[in-house]
Amino acid sequence: MHFSTVARGTALLAALSGTAAGIVTSPFKRDLKLSAELGIHPDTLLRHKTSVQAIASGQVDGIVKAEYVSLPIDHSNSSVGHYQNRYWVSEENYKEGGPVFVYDVGEGTAESSAQSYLGNSTTFFYQLVKDFGGIGIVWEHRYYGDSLPYDVSPHMKPEHLQYLNNKQALADIPFFAANFTRESYSDVDLTPSGTPWVMVGGSYSGMRAAFTRHLYPDTIYASFASSAPVEARIDMSVYFDQVYDGLVTYGYSNCTRDIQAALEYIDQQLSHSESTAASIKQKFFGEGAEKNSNGDFSAALAIIYNYFQSYGLGGGAGSLGSFCEHMETDPKTNTTAPAQGFAHSRGKKYAAARYASWPAFTQLVNMNSNTNCKKLEASEPLSCDLSQPSSEPDSISWTWQYCTEWGYFQTNNFGPRSLLSKYQTLEYAQEYCNKAFPEAIKKGLLPKHPLVEATNAETGGWSIRPSNVYWSGGQFDPWRTLSPLAEGTRLAPQGVSLTTEIPKCNVKTEENTIFGYIMQKAEHCFDFRTSFVPGAISRGYFHTALTEWLGCFKAKTR
Repeated sequence: MHFSTVARGTALLAALSGTAAGIVTSPFKRDLKLSAELGIHPDTLLRHKTSVQAIASGQVDGIVKAEYVSLPIDHSNSSVGHYQNRYWVSEENYKEGGPVFVYDVGEGTAESSAQSYLGNSTTFFYQLVKDFGGIGIVWEHRYYGDSLPYDVSPHMKPEHLQYLNNKQALADIPFFAANFTRESYSDVDLTPSGTPWVMVGGSYSGMRAAFTRHLYPDTIYASFASSAPVEARIDMSVYFDQVYDGLVTYGYSNCTRDIQAALEYIDQQLSHSESTAASIKQKFFGEGAEKNSNGDFSAALAIIYNYFQSYGLGGGAGSLGSFCEHMETDPKTNTTAPAQGFAHSRGKKYAAARYASWPAFTQLVNMNSNTNCKKLEASEPLSCDLSQPSSEPDSISWTWQYCTEWGYFQTNNFGPRSLLSKYQTLEYAQEYCNKAFPEAIKKGLLPKHPLVEATNAETGGWSIRPSNVYWSGGQFDPWRTLSPLAEGTRLAPQGVSLTTEIPKCNVKTEENTIFGYIMQKAEHCFDFRTSFVPGAISRGYFHTALTEWLGCFKAKTR
Protein backbone atom coordinates (compact mmCIF):
# COMPACT_ATOMS: atom_id res chain seq x y z
CA MET A 1 0.00 0.00 0.00
CA HIS A 2 2.42 2.60 -1.21
CA PHE A 3 0.97 5.69 -2.88
CA SER A 4 2.98 8.50 -4.43
CA THR A 5 0.09 10.89 -4.99
CA VAL A 6 -3.43 11.51 -3.82
CA ALA A 7 -4.67 10.33 -7.19
CA ARG A 8 -2.80 7.08 -6.79
CA GLY A 9 -4.35 6.76 -3.36
CA THR A 10 -7.83 6.80 -4.82
CA ALA A 11 -6.83 4.10 -7.21
CA LEU A 12 -7.28 1.42 -4.59
CA LEU A 13 -10.79 0.87 -5.85
CA ALA A 14 -9.45 0.22 -9.28
CA ALA A 15 -8.79 -3.46 -9.18
CA LEU A 16 -8.40 -6.74 -7.44
CA SER A 17 -5.64 -8.00 -9.65
CA GLY A 18 -3.03 -7.01 -12.15
CA THR A 19 -4.12 -9.37 -14.89
CA ALA A 20 -7.44 -10.58 -16.12
CA ALA A 21 -6.55 -14.00 -14.86
CA GLY A 22 -6.65 -12.48 -11.42
CA ILE A 23 -3.38 -14.05 -10.36
CA VAL A 24 -1.60 -10.85 -9.45
CA THR A 25 -2.21 -8.94 -6.29
CA SER A 26 -1.87 -5.17 -6.08
CA PRO A 27 -2.04 -2.41 -3.47
CA PHE A 28 -5.48 -1.68 -4.87
CA LYS A 29 -6.72 -5.20 -4.20
CA ARG A 30 -5.49 -5.21 -0.63
CA ASP A 31 -6.93 -1.79 0.10
CA LEU A 32 -10.24 -2.69 -1.49
CA LYS A 33 -10.57 -5.67 0.84
CA LEU A 34 -9.91 -3.44 3.85
CA SER A 35 -12.29 -0.71 2.67
CA ALA A 36 -15.04 -3.32 2.31
CA GLU A 37 -14.42 -4.64 5.81
CA LEU A 38 -14.58 -1.09 7.19
CA GLY A 39 -17.80 -0.31 5.32
CA ILE A 40 -16.16 2.32 3.11
CA HIS A 41 -17.88 2.75 -0.25
CA PRO A 42 -15.44 2.97 -3.18
CA ASP A 43 -17.30 5.93 -4.68
CA THR A 44 -16.57 7.84 -1.47
CA LEU A 45 -12.89 7.35 -2.13
CA LEU A 46 -13.24 8.65 -5.67
CA ARG A 47 -15.45 11.57 -4.79
CA HIS A 48 -13.22 12.84 -1.99
CA LYS A 49 -9.96 11.93 -3.76
CA THR A 50 -8.65 10.15 -0.74
CA SER A 51 -7.36 6.74 0.26
CA VAL A 52 -8.63 4.04 2.55
CA GLN A 53 -5.70 4.78 4.86
CA ALA A 54 -6.79 8.37 5.31
CA ILE A 55 -10.38 7.39 6.05
CA ALA A 56 -9.35 4.54 8.34
CA SER A 57 -7.02 6.80 10.33
CA GLY A 58 -9.93 9.13 10.98
CA GLN A 59 -11.99 6.30 12.46
CA VAL A 60 -9.64 5.36 15.28
CA ASP A 61 -9.57 6.75 18.79
CA GLY A 62 -5.79 6.71 19.03
CA ILE A 63 -2.69 5.47 17.26
CA VAL A 64 -1.29 2.11 18.32
CA LYS A 65 2.48 2.17 18.28
CA ALA A 66 4.33 -0.38 16.17
CA GLU A 67 6.73 -2.75 17.90
CA TYR A 68 9.39 -5.06 16.52
CA VAL A 69 10.70 -8.52 17.33
CA SER A 70 13.92 -10.09 16.11
CA LEU A 71 13.22 -13.26 14.13
CA PRO A 72 15.54 -15.73 12.40
CA ILE A 73 15.56 -15.33 8.64
CA ASP A 74 15.90 -19.11 8.48
CA HIS A 75 14.33 -20.96 11.40
CA SER A 76 16.47 -24.01 10.65
CA ASN A 77 19.75 -22.10 10.46
CA SER A 78 20.21 -19.09 12.72
CA SER A 79 23.58 -18.31 11.15
CA VAL A 80 21.76 -16.82 8.15
CA GLY A 81 20.89 -13.87 10.37
CA HIS A 82 17.91 -12.12 11.89
CA TYR A 83 15.50 -9.38 10.87
CA GLN A 84 12.99 -7.12 12.60
CA ASN A 85 9.34 -8.14 12.20
CA ARG A 86 6.65 -5.56 12.91
CA TYR A 87 3.56 -6.05 15.05
CA TRP A 88 1.10 -4.02 17.10
CA VAL A 89 -0.41 -4.74 20.52
CA SER A 90 -3.45 -3.36 22.33
CA GLU A 91 -4.03 -4.02 26.03
CA GLU A 92 -7.00 -1.67 26.13
CA ASN A 93 -9.61 -4.36 26.76
CA TYR A 94 -7.48 -6.88 28.63
CA LYS A 95 -8.76 -8.51 31.77
CA GLU A 96 -6.41 -10.86 33.54
CA GLY A 97 -7.06 -14.40 32.43
CA GLY A 98 -8.26 -13.32 29.00
CA PRO A 99 -6.82 -14.83 25.80
CA VAL A 100 -4.34 -13.35 23.36
CA PHE A 101 -5.88 -12.74 19.93
CA VAL A 102 -3.67 -12.55 16.84
CA TYR A 103 -4.94 -11.09 13.59
CA ASP A 104 -2.56 -12.01 10.79
CA VAL A 105 -2.83 -9.48 7.96
CA GLY A 106 -1.28 -11.76 5.36
CA GLU A 107 -0.03 -10.55 1.99
CA GLY A 108 0.29 -6.82 2.54
CA THR A 109 1.62 -4.08 4.74
CA ALA A 110 -0.25 -4.17 8.04
CA GLU A 111 -0.26 -0.55 9.24
CA SER A 112 -3.83 0.40 8.25
CA SER A 113 -5.26 -2.92 9.41
CA ALA A 114 -3.49 -2.62 12.73
CA GLN A 115 -4.86 0.83 13.46
CA SER A 116 -8.37 -0.16 12.40
CA TYR A 117 -8.61 -3.51 14.14
CA LEU A 118 -7.02 -2.35 17.37
CA GLY A 119 -8.30 1.22 17.49
CA ASN A 120 -11.74 1.24 15.84
CA SER A 121 -14.49 -0.10 18.09
CA THR A 122 -16.77 -0.84 15.12
CA THR A 123 -14.47 -3.51 13.65
CA PHE A 124 -15.14 -7.19 14.26
CA PHE A 125 -11.66 -7.90 15.65
CA TYR A 126 -11.82 -5.07 18.18
CA GLN A 127 -15.21 -6.32 19.32
CA LEU A 128 -14.00 -9.91 19.57
CA VAL A 129 -11.02 -8.94 21.70
CA LYS A 130 -13.23 -6.79 23.93
CA ASP A 131 -15.88 -9.48 24.36
CA PHE A 132 -13.33 -11.91 25.73
CA GLY A 133 -11.24 -9.39 27.69
CA GLY A 134 -8.22 -10.22 25.59
CA ILE A 135 -4.99 -8.72 24.37
CA GLY A 136 -5.11 -7.89 20.66
CA ILE A 137 -2.14 -8.34 18.34
CA VAL A 138 -1.94 -7.48 14.65
CA TRP A 139 0.89 -9.30 12.91
CA GLU A 140 2.74 -8.33 9.75
CA HIS A 141 3.89 -11.19 7.51
CA ARG A 142 7.57 -11.50 6.65
CA TYR A 143 8.58 -9.76 3.41
CA TYR A 144 5.67 -7.30 3.60
CA GLY A 145 5.41 -3.73 4.81
CA ASP A 146 8.31 -3.00 7.16
CA SER A 147 9.01 -6.66 8.05
CA LEU A 148 11.79 -7.24 5.58
CA PRO A 149 14.57 -9.81 5.90
CA TYR A 150 15.85 -8.20 2.68
CA ASP A 151 14.71 -5.19 0.71
CA VAL A 152 12.13 -6.18 -1.90
CA SER A 153 12.41 -4.71 -5.40
CA PRO A 154 12.34 -5.84 -9.04
CA HIS A 155 16.15 -5.94 -8.99
CA MET A 156 16.70 -7.84 -5.75
CA LYS A 157 18.82 -10.97 -5.71
CA PRO A 158 16.51 -13.97 -6.17
CA GLU A 159 18.48 -15.78 -3.45
CA HIS A 160 16.98 -13.31 -0.99
CA LEU A 161 13.48 -14.60 -1.77
CA GLN A 162 14.20 -18.19 -0.82
CA TYR A 163 13.17 -17.53 2.78
CA LEU A 164 9.75 -16.31 1.68
CA ASN A 165 7.87 -19.57 1.87
CA ASN A 166 5.05 -21.13 3.83
CA LYS A 167 7.26 -23.16 6.16
CA GLN A 168 9.38 -20.22 7.29
CA ALA A 169 6.42 -17.84 7.59
CA LEU A 170 4.38 -20.28 9.69
CA ALA A 171 7.26 -20.60 12.15
CA ASP A 172 7.38 -16.86 12.86
CA ILE A 173 4.40 -16.44 15.19
CA PRO A 174 5.27 -19.51 17.34
CA PHE A 175 8.81 -18.14 17.74
CA PHE A 176 7.40 -14.76 18.75
CA ALA A 177 4.69 -16.16 21.04
CA ALA A 178 7.10 -18.29 23.07
CA ASN A 179 8.65 -15.17 24.59
CA PHE A 180 5.72 -12.75 24.56
CA THR A 181 5.49 -10.49 27.61
CA ARG A 182 4.01 -7.12 28.50
CA GLU A 183 5.52 -4.73 30.97
CA SER A 184 2.10 -3.94 32.42
CA TYR A 185 1.52 -7.62 33.18
CA SER A 186 5.01 -8.87 33.95
CA ASP A 187 3.63 -11.28 36.54
CA VAL A 188 1.27 -12.94 34.04
CA ASP A 189 2.43 -15.73 31.75
CA LEU A 190 1.16 -14.45 28.40
CA THR A 191 2.93 -17.10 26.35
CA PRO A 192 0.87 -20.00 24.95
CA SER A 193 1.93 -22.06 27.95
CA GLY A 194 -0.02 -19.87 30.34
CA THR A 195 -2.57 -18.09 28.15
CA PRO A 196 -4.69 -19.39 25.24
CA TRP A 197 -3.71 -17.85 21.94
CA VAL A 198 -6.45 -17.45 19.33
CA MET A 199 -5.58 -16.75 15.69
CA VAL A 200 -7.96 -14.96 13.35
CA GLY A 201 -7.62 -14.43 9.62
CA GLY A 202 -9.41 -14.18 6.31
CA SER A 203 -8.29 -15.32 2.86
CA TYR A 204 -4.53 -16.06 2.93
CA SER A 205 -4.36 -15.06 6.57
CA GLY A 206 -7.29 -17.40 7.22
CA MET A 207 -5.18 -20.17 5.73
CA ARG A 208 -2.41 -19.24 8.11
CA ALA A 209 -4.78 -19.30 11.06
CA ALA A 210 -5.82 -22.87 10.19
CA PHE A 211 -2.33 -24.07 9.31
CA THR A 212 -0.78 -22.66 12.48
CA ARG A 213 -3.37 -24.41 14.66
CA HIS A 214 -2.79 -27.59 12.64
CA LEU A 215 1.02 -27.55 12.71
CA TYR A 216 1.65 -25.63 15.95
CA PRO A 217 -1.18 -26.66 18.29
CA ASP A 218 0.94 -25.84 21.33
CA THR A 219 1.05 -22.21 20.17
CA ILE A 220 -2.40 -21.55 18.74
CA TYR A 221 -5.24 -22.93 20.83
CA ALA A 222 -8.11 -21.98 18.50
CA SER A 223 -8.60 -20.36 15.10
CA PHE A 224 -11.17 -18.52 13.01
CA ALA A 225 -10.49 -19.22 9.33
CA SER A 226 -12.69 -17.12 7.06
CA SER A 227 -12.66 -17.65 3.27
CA ALA A 228 -9.49 -19.71 3.57
CA PRO A 229 -8.38 -21.50 0.34
CA VAL A 230 -6.13 -24.05 2.02
CA GLU A 231 -5.84 -26.27 -1.07
CA ALA A 232 -2.96 -25.13 -3.28
CA ARG A 233 -3.85 -25.61 -6.95
CA ILE A 234 -2.37 -24.37 -10.20
CA ASP A 235 -5.62 -24.24 -12.18
CA MET A 236 -8.10 -21.99 -10.38
CA SER A 237 -10.39 -21.34 -13.33
CA VAL A 238 -13.18 -22.38 -10.97
CA TYR A 239 -12.87 -18.84 -9.53
CA PHE A 240 -15.04 -17.57 -12.38
CA ASP A 241 -17.67 -20.27 -11.93
CA GLN A 242 -18.53 -18.45 -8.73
CA VAL A 243 -18.71 -15.09 -10.46
CA TYR A 244 -20.98 -16.57 -13.12
CA ASP A 245 -23.27 -18.23 -10.57
CA GLY A 246 -23.46 -15.00 -8.62
CA LEU A 247 -24.44 -13.01 -11.69
CA VAL A 248 -27.20 -15.49 -12.51
CA THR A 249 -28.54 -15.60 -8.95
CA TYR A 250 -28.50 -11.81 -8.66
CA GLY A 251 -30.56 -11.49 -11.85
CA TYR A 252 -27.94 -10.82 -14.51
CA SER A 253 -28.19 -13.86 -16.77
CA ASN A 254 -28.50 -11.46 -19.70
CA CYS A 255 -25.15 -9.92 -18.77
CA THR A 256 -23.39 -13.30 -18.76
CA ARG A 257 -24.68 -13.97 -22.27
CA ASP A 258 -23.57 -10.61 -23.59
CA ILE A 259 -20.15 -10.92 -21.94
CA GLN A 260 -19.68 -14.29 -23.62
CA ALA A 261 -20.84 -12.92 -26.97
CA ALA A 262 -18.51 -9.92 -26.70
CA LEU A 263 -15.53 -12.11 -25.83
CA GLU A 264 -16.25 -14.44 -28.74
CA TYR A 265 -16.16 -11.47 -31.09
CA ILE A 266 -13.00 -10.06 -29.48
CA ASP A 267 -11.22 -13.41 -29.67
CA GLN A 268 -12.21 -13.74 -33.33
CA GLN A 269 -10.67 -10.34 -34.06
CA LEU A 270 -7.51 -11.19 -32.12
CA SER A 271 -6.98 -14.44 -33.99
CA HIS A 272 -8.06 -13.35 -37.51
CA SER A 273 -5.16 -11.10 -38.50
CA GLU A 274 -2.67 -8.59 -37.16
CA SER A 275 -4.77 -5.72 -38.45
CA THR A 276 -8.02 -6.89 -36.84
CA ALA A 277 -6.17 -7.60 -33.60
CA ALA A 278 -4.65 -4.12 -33.60
CA SER A 279 -8.03 -2.57 -34.33
CA ILE A 280 -9.89 -4.25 -31.46
CA LYS A 281 -7.10 -3.43 -29.01
CA GLN A 282 -7.21 0.24 -30.01
CA LYS A 283 -11.00 0.26 -29.78
CA PHE A 284 -10.72 -0.59 -26.10
CA PHE A 285 -7.63 1.31 -24.96
CA GLY A 286 -6.57 3.63 -27.76
CA GLU A 287 -3.24 4.31 -29.41
CA GLY A 288 -0.42 2.06 -28.24
CA ALA A 289 -2.72 -0.72 -27.09
CA GLU A 290 -2.02 -2.64 -30.31
CA LYS A 291 1.55 -3.29 -29.12
CA ASN A 292 0.31 -5.54 -26.32
CA SER A 293 0.17 -9.30 -26.73
CA ASN A 294 -3.23 -10.95 -26.99
CA GLY A 295 -2.69 -12.35 -23.50
CA ASP A 296 -1.81 -9.03 -21.90
CA PHE A 297 -4.63 -7.22 -23.69
CA SER A 298 -7.29 -9.80 -22.87
CA ALA A 299 -6.08 -9.90 -19.28
CA ALA A 300 -7.03 -6.25 -18.93
CA LEU A 301 -10.56 -7.03 -20.11
CA ALA A 302 -11.26 -8.82 -16.82
CA ILE A 303 -11.01 -5.55 -14.88
CA ILE A 304 -14.81 -5.74 -14.90
CA TYR A 305 -14.70 -8.47 -12.22
CA ASN A 306 -12.34 -6.68 -9.89
CA TYR A 307 -14.84 -5.61 -7.24
CA PHE A 308 -16.78 -8.84 -7.13
CA GLN A 309 -15.02 -10.73 -4.36
CA SER A 310 -15.04 -7.73 -2.03
CA TYR A 311 -18.38 -6.12 -2.92
CA GLY A 312 -20.41 -8.65 -4.88
CA LEU A 313 -22.28 -6.60 -7.47
CA GLY A 314 -22.07 -3.49 -5.30
CA GLY A 315 -19.27 -0.96 -5.18
CA GLY A 316 -20.52 1.86 -7.36
CA ALA A 317 -19.03 3.15 -10.59
CA GLY A 318 -16.29 0.54 -10.97
CA SER A 319 -18.34 -2.49 -9.98
CA LEU A 320 -19.50 -5.49 -11.94
CA GLY A 321 -23.06 -4.40 -11.23
CA SER A 322 -22.33 -1.04 -12.85
CA PHE A 323 -20.80 -2.78 -15.85
CA CYS A 324 -23.81 -5.05 -16.29
CA GLU A 325 -26.23 -2.13 -16.01
CA HIS A 326 -24.24 -0.47 -18.80
CA MET A 327 -24.25 -3.63 -20.93
CA GLU A 328 -27.94 -4.38 -20.46
CA THR A 329 -29.41 -0.89 -20.85
CA ASP A 330 -30.19 0.41 -24.34
CA PRO A 331 -28.29 3.72 -24.65
CA LYS A 332 -31.03 5.23 -26.82
CA THR A 333 -34.27 4.01 -25.27
CA ASN A 334 -33.03 3.27 -21.72
CA THR A 335 -34.83 -0.08 -21.86
CA THR A 336 -33.41 -3.23 -20.27
CA ALA A 337 -32.19 -6.20 -22.30
CA PRO A 338 -34.30 -9.37 -22.34
CA ALA A 339 -33.17 -12.49 -20.52
CA GLN A 340 -31.07 -13.63 -23.48
CA GLY A 341 -29.23 -10.30 -23.65
CA PHE A 342 -28.83 -7.86 -26.54
CA ALA A 343 -26.32 -9.86 -28.57
CA HIS A 344 -28.99 -12.43 -29.38
CA SER A 345 -30.70 -9.89 -31.65
CA ARG A 346 -28.04 -7.22 -32.23
CA GLY A 347 -24.96 -9.36 -32.69
CA LYS A 348 -21.65 -10.04 -31.00
CA LYS A 349 -20.04 -6.90 -32.42
CA TYR A 350 -22.65 -4.77 -30.66
CA ALA A 351 -21.90 -6.51 -27.35
CA ALA A 352 -18.16 -5.91 -27.81
CA ALA A 353 -18.77 -2.23 -28.52
CA ARG A 354 -20.82 -1.84 -25.35
CA TYR A 355 -18.10 -3.67 -23.41
CA ALA A 356 -15.48 -1.24 -24.70
CA SER A 357 -17.58 1.85 -23.98
CA TRP A 358 -18.08 1.27 -20.24
CA PRO A 359 -17.15 4.69 -18.80
CA ALA A 360 -14.99 3.39 -15.97
CA PHE A 361 -13.03 0.91 -18.08
CA THR A 362 -9.85 2.70 -19.14
CA GLN A 363 -9.56 4.61 -15.88
CA LEU A 364 -9.60 1.38 -13.90
CA VAL A 365 -7.04 -0.24 -16.18
CA ASN A 366 -4.74 2.77 -15.86
CA MET A 367 -5.06 2.86 -12.10
CA ASN A 368 -4.31 -0.81 -11.75
CA SER A 369 -1.58 -1.17 -14.38
CA ASN A 370 0.17 2.16 -13.80
CA THR A 371 -0.51 3.13 -17.41
CA ASN A 372 -1.98 6.14 -19.18
CA CYS A 373 -3.97 4.52 -21.97
CA LYS A 374 -5.99 7.05 -24.03
CA LYS A 375 -3.91 9.72 -22.26
CA LEU A 376 -6.59 10.23 -19.63
CA GLU A 377 -3.99 12.10 -17.58
CA ALA A 378 -3.41 14.93 -20.03
CA SER A 379 -0.22 16.16 -18.33
CA GLU A 380 1.40 12.71 -18.50
CA PRO A 381 2.81 10.98 -21.59
CA LEU A 382 0.79 8.32 -23.36
CA SER A 383 1.57 4.88 -21.98
CA CYS A 384 -0.41 1.72 -22.64
CA ASP A 385 2.06 -1.10 -21.99
CA LEU A 386 0.01 -3.71 -20.13
CA SER A 387 2.83 -6.26 -19.97
CA GLN A 388 4.91 -5.03 -17.07
CA PRO A 389 4.96 -6.97 -13.80
CA SER A 390 4.31 -4.89 -10.72
CA SER A 391 7.29 -3.14 -9.16
CA GLU A 392 5.47 -2.57 -5.86
CA PRO A 393 7.24 -4.52 -3.07
CA ASP A 394 4.22 -6.25 -1.52
CA SER A 395 3.00 -7.33 -4.96
CA ILE A 396 6.43 -8.76 -5.77
CA SER A 397 6.37 -10.78 -2.55
CA TRP A 398 2.93 -12.25 -3.16
CA THR A 399 3.73 -12.98 -6.80
CA TRP A 400 6.74 -14.98 -5.59
CA GLN A 401 4.57 -16.91 -3.16
CA TYR A 402 1.90 -17.95 -5.62
CA CYS A 403 4.38 -18.61 -8.42
CA THR A 404 6.43 -20.94 -6.21
CA GLU A 405 3.94 -22.60 -3.84
CA TRP A 406 0.26 -21.76 -4.17
CA GLY A 407 -0.64 -21.47 -7.85
CA TYR A 408 -4.14 -19.96 -7.87
CA PHE A 409 -3.92 -19.19 -11.61
CA GLN A 410 -7.35 -17.68 -12.25
CA THR A 411 -7.58 -18.56 -15.93
CA ASN A 412 -10.54 -18.95 -18.26
CA ASN A 413 -13.19 -21.37 -17.08
CA PHE A 414 -13.74 -22.85 -20.52
CA GLY A 415 -17.26 -24.16 -21.02
CA PRO A 416 -20.81 -22.85 -20.59
CA ARG A 417 -19.86 -20.55 -17.70
CA SER A 418 -16.79 -19.04 -19.36
CA LEU A 419 -16.20 -15.38 -18.52
CA LEU A 420 -12.71 -14.74 -19.92
CA SER A 421 -10.94 -14.64 -23.26
CA LYS A 422 -9.60 -17.89 -24.65
CA TYR A 423 -6.13 -16.33 -24.34
CA GLN A 424 -6.32 -16.46 -20.54
CA THR A 425 -4.65 -19.85 -20.23
CA LEU A 426 -2.42 -21.63 -17.74
CA GLU A 427 0.47 -21.04 -20.12
CA TYR A 428 -0.15 -17.29 -20.07
CA ALA A 429 -0.31 -17.28 -16.28
CA GLN A 430 3.00 -19.13 -16.03
CA GLU A 431 4.56 -16.70 -18.50
CA TYR A 432 3.70 -13.91 -16.09
CA CYS A 433 5.62 -15.67 -13.31
CA ASN A 434 8.59 -16.20 -15.61
CA LYS A 435 8.52 -12.56 -16.67
CA ALA A 436 8.41 -11.38 -13.06
CA PHE A 437 11.51 -13.32 -11.97
CA PRO A 438 13.91 -13.77 -14.92
CA GLU A 439 17.02 -13.91 -12.72
CA ALA A 440 15.47 -16.60 -10.54
CA ILE A 441 14.92 -18.70 -13.66
CA LYS A 442 18.56 -18.30 -14.72
CA LYS A 443 19.71 -19.45 -11.29
CA GLY A 444 17.25 -22.32 -11.06
CA LEU A 445 15.38 -20.77 -8.11
CA LEU A 446 11.95 -20.41 -9.73
CA PRO A 447 10.21 -23.74 -10.32
CA LYS A 448 8.78 -24.50 -13.76
CA HIS A 449 5.37 -24.36 -12.15
CA PRO A 450 4.10 -23.76 -8.60
CA LEU A 451 4.95 -26.74 -6.40
CA VAL A 452 1.38 -27.26 -5.23
CA GLU A 453 1.72 -30.98 -4.53
CA ALA A 454 4.58 -30.35 -2.13
CA THR A 455 2.67 -27.48 -0.53
CA ASN A 456 -0.41 -29.62 0.08
CA ALA A 457 1.73 -32.44 1.44
CA GLU A 458 3.25 -29.97 3.89
CA THR A 459 -0.02 -28.34 5.00
CA GLY A 460 -2.59 -31.07 4.46
CA GLY A 461 -4.58 -28.94 2.00
CA TRP A 462 -8.33 -29.03 2.28
CA SER A 463 -8.28 -32.37 4.07
CA ILE A 464 -6.97 -30.86 7.32
CA ARG A 465 -9.31 -31.05 10.31
CA PRO A 466 -7.49 -29.42 13.23
CA SER A 467 -9.46 -29.19 16.43
CA ASN A 468 -10.76 -25.87 17.74
CA VAL A 469 -11.09 -24.33 14.27
CA TYR A 470 -14.15 -22.62 12.83
CA TRP A 471 -14.41 -22.24 9.04
CA SER A 472 -16.59 -19.76 7.17
CA GLY A 473 -17.19 -18.62 3.62
CA GLY A 474 -19.62 -16.87 1.29
CA GLN A 475 -21.94 -18.63 -1.14
CA PHE A 476 -20.38 -16.89 -4.15
CA ASP A 477 -16.93 -16.35 -2.70
CA PRO A 478 -14.53 -17.39 -5.49
CA TRP A 479 -12.00 -18.54 -2.89
CA ARG A 480 -14.46 -20.91 -1.21
CA THR A 481 -13.79 -23.28 -4.11
CA LEU A 482 -10.42 -24.21 -2.58
CA SER A 483 -11.50 -24.17 1.06
CA PRO A 484 -12.89 -27.09 3.08
CA LEU A 485 -16.30 -25.46 2.52
CA ALA A 486 -16.14 -26.06 -1.24
CA GLU A 487 -19.32 -28.13 -1.34
CA GLY A 488 -21.41 -27.49 -4.44
CA THR A 489 -18.44 -26.40 -6.56
CA ARG A 490 -16.96 -28.55 -9.33
CA LEU A 491 -13.67 -29.35 -7.57
CA ALA A 492 -15.09 -30.07 -4.14
CA PRO A 493 -14.15 -33.31 -2.40
CA GLN A 494 -17.18 -35.59 -2.28
CA GLY A 495 -18.92 -36.70 0.87
CA VAL A 496 -18.03 -33.73 3.07
CA SER A 497 -20.85 -32.28 5.15
CA LEU A 498 -21.06 -29.05 7.11
CA THR A 499 -22.23 -28.74 10.67
CA THR A 500 -22.73 -25.83 13.02
CA GLU A 501 -22.70 -28.18 15.98
CA ILE A 502 -19.69 -27.25 18.06
CA PRO A 503 -17.05 -29.99 18.17
CA LYS A 504 -15.69 -30.95 21.55
CA CYS A 505 -12.62 -28.99 22.53
CA ASN A 506 -9.29 -30.37 21.34
CA VAL A 507 -10.98 -33.10 19.27
CA LYS A 508 -10.44 -33.18 15.52
CA THR A 509 -13.52 -33.65 13.36
CA GLU A 510 -13.71 -36.53 10.92
CA GLU A 511 -12.53 -35.82 7.38
CA ASN A 512 -16.11 -35.96 6.11
CA THR A 513 -17.29 -33.29 8.57
CA ILE A 514 -16.52 -29.58 8.76
CA PHE A 515 -17.47 -27.22 11.56
CA GLY A 516 -18.39 -24.15 9.58
CA TYR A 517 -20.97 -21.97 7.94
CA ILE A 518 -21.60 -20.67 4.40
CA MET A 519 -23.22 -17.24 4.31
CA GLN A 520 -25.87 -17.03 1.60
CA LYS A 521 -25.55 -14.33 -1.08
CA ALA A 522 -22.16 -13.35 0.27
CA GLU A 523 -18.65 -13.21 -1.10
CA HIS A 524 -15.13 -12.98 0.34
CA CYS A 525 -14.65 -12.54 4.12
CA PHE A 526 -18.09 -10.98 4.47
CA ASP A 527 -18.30 -11.99 8.13
CA PHE A 528 -15.35 -9.70 8.86
CA ARG A 529 -17.47 -6.64 8.12
CA THR A 530 -19.88 -5.54 10.83
CA SER A 531 -21.93 -3.66 8.21
CA PHE A 532 -22.99 -6.99 6.66
CA VAL A 533 -25.84 -8.06 8.94
CA PRO A 534 -25.81 -11.81 8.11
CA GLY A 535 -22.12 -11.86 9.04
CA ALA A 536 -23.15 -11.65 12.68
CA ILE A 537 -24.54 -15.18 12.39
CA SER A 538 -21.17 -16.52 11.32
CA ARG A 539 -19.25 -14.58 13.96
CA GLY A 540 -21.78 -15.82 16.51
CA TYR A 541 -20.94 -19.45 15.77
CA PHE A 542 -17.27 -18.77 16.43
CA HIS A 543 -18.01 -16.70 19.53
CA THR A 544 -20.10 -19.48 21.06
CA ALA A 545 -17.59 -22.17 20.13
CA LEU A 546 -14.64 -20.21 21.49
CA THR A 547 -16.43 -19.65 24.78
CA GLU A 548 -16.83 -23.41 25.10
CA TRP A 549 -13.31 -24.26 23.96
CA LEU A 550 -11.63 -21.77 26.30
CA GLY A 551 -13.19 -23.59 29.21
CA CYS A 552 -10.95 -26.57 28.42
CA PHE A 553 -7.66 -24.65 28.35
CA LYS A 554 -5.13 -25.76 30.93
CA ALA A 555 -2.02 -23.74 31.57
CA LYS A 556 1.28 -25.60 31.51
CA THR A 557 3.85 -25.28 34.24
CA ARG A 558 6.92 -23.41 33.04
